[in-house]
Amino acid sequence: MFLFFGTRLRRRSLGSGVFHCPFCYDQRSYEHADVRTWFHVFWIPLVPLGGGQEIVRCTVCGGEWSPAVLQLDASH
Repeated sequence: MFLFFGTRLRRRSLGSGVFHCPFCYDQRSYEHADVRTWFHVFWIPLVPLGGGQEIVRCTVCGGEWSPAVLQLDASH
């Protein structure tokens, strides 16, 4: 019998919108999410490992930043 286990990231969406992406240098859409690592057996998440982390992810380039990036001035 094989036993498949490991860890996996799971995202929970907190919202979305438009922001000035620091990598693209342009207005882009973003996803605001809570990311948490889970221990899984047979790809079924069983136990969360550590606390969640809020991120802002650009939907164009895939870059991820802290939510503070939403407060930056687009003129810089």
